[in-house]
Amino acid sequence: MGKHVSTPYVAGTPETEVIGQAVLAFSENLQSELIRPLLPQFGLDNIDPEAWYPHQSWLDLLKAISENAGGNAMNTFVAFGQKVVETAVMPPELKTIPDVLNALHSIHHMNLRNAVEEEGYVVEALDDQHYLVYENTPNPSYAIYGFLWGICKRFKQPNEKFTVKEIENPKPDEIPGTCFDIKWG
Repeated sequence: MGKHVSTPYVAGTPETEVIGQAVLAFSENLQSELIRPLLPQFGLDNIDPEAWYPHQSWLDLLKAISENAGGNAMNTFVAFGQKVVETAVMPPELKTIPDVLNALHSIHHMNLRNAVEEEGYVVEALDDQHYLVYENTPNPSYAIYGFLWGICKRFKQPNEKFTVKEIENPKPDEIPGTCFDIKWG
């Protein structure tokens, strides 16, 4: 990844767009009663899952929720992150946690268009069942936590348990963004 450092709630370019199905996942998540009334204010009502919408409008909505939801913002973003895994555009060949984690950067860019190439994810395998995931996106870290948790839940083997936790970035000068420690087995 290059030197682009994402700014919270600011699209990487004015031309960046988000796919409608990601917006729908957000509006249909477990905290939807808090979200649906806000959608029209940001031009995000009547969403077509196949259409593209301004990423900045999406980020403005997320920022408004963060500022106005108080203690519920964290729960809302985690619930959204978990829900979006169910509807995110993902190639069918992804079948395991490592498959998906190693494809995160591509998945990010499948759900956005005209985004800065350096925006996204860097994944570091510490061993077969222990990864560090660095995220450099304008999204709230609680939503990314929920997304990573949802990936582990969806792609783990039936007998596996997993943990996802945000940690201090061990390489901030090399890899910008937030770091998550993920273990399963």
